Amino acid sequence: MRLSPKLAGLLLAGTMAAGVTAAAVPADASTSSNFWEIITLPQGIDGPLLCLQGGSQGSAVIQQPCDPNFASTEQQWVPISQGGDVFKFENVASGLCMDAHGSASDDVPVIMWSCTANISNTRWQWPIPSNHLQDTFPGLNPIQSRVSGSTGFCLDVPLAQTLPGLQMQIQRCNGTAAQDMWITHPVS
Repeated sequence: MRLSPKLAGLLLAGTMAAGVTAAAVPADASTSSNFWEIITLPQGIDGPLLCLQGGSQGSAVIQQPCDPNFASTEQQWVPISQGGDVFKFENVASGLCMDAHGSASDDVPVIMWSCTANISNTRWQWPIPSNHLQDTFPGLNPIQSRVSGSTGFCLDVPLAQTLPGLQMQIQRCNGTAAQDMWITHPVS
């Protein structure tokens, strides 16, 4: 996939201004300076930049316009390694994790839940790209739910909508832009 000149310019300018880099994933959430932002691109790379945002226990994980200053702790996530390419995504503001609230099936809502819970619903497979800024833009990847060890269900923007406040869900992985996530890491 190639970047449009518009998005390439925006991303380059934004990453230079914020000092974004493709850095090593932290092993734990011991410091919030290792946060990442997860950007949804439901309309593809020419669409609006919307970030995943967390809230309180049981609340929906939603998409909102990205904070251009990387200052919204509700939009900051710390990947906690569970081994290999499996992670929990802890929200910096709440200390809670993204949770596929139900079984591995279509239309399951994604909510905020305790990171200490020893449940598979808070585990996600993230194929870590080696370089977020190559021409082919390998930083666009699905984040796959690992509910009960399942495979084939991805974090999804319902109907590829760009509505602020829209709750995320899991859906059978289908290779569409609704399941492409770009994860950025501002350098502290």
